Amino acid sequence: MNRYIALLRGINISRKNKIAMSELKEGFIKLHFTDVSTYLNSGNVIFSSDIDDKNILSVFQII
Repeated sequence: MNRYIALLRGINISRKNKIAMSELKEGFIKLHFTDVSTYLNSGNVIFSSDIDDKNILSVFQII
């Protein structure tokens, strides 16, 4: 199992693109990632996955 960090841009900056970290975490869980946690209110997510190919993970950029 590999650990990854998603650094999502443009989330919760001023009043635009507001998303609750609990909702963001739920989205990653629905994508079948495990050990999901968010960092502060920044849009950064730490998660685990059995996926080794980072090109496959980049498909999830639509989140």
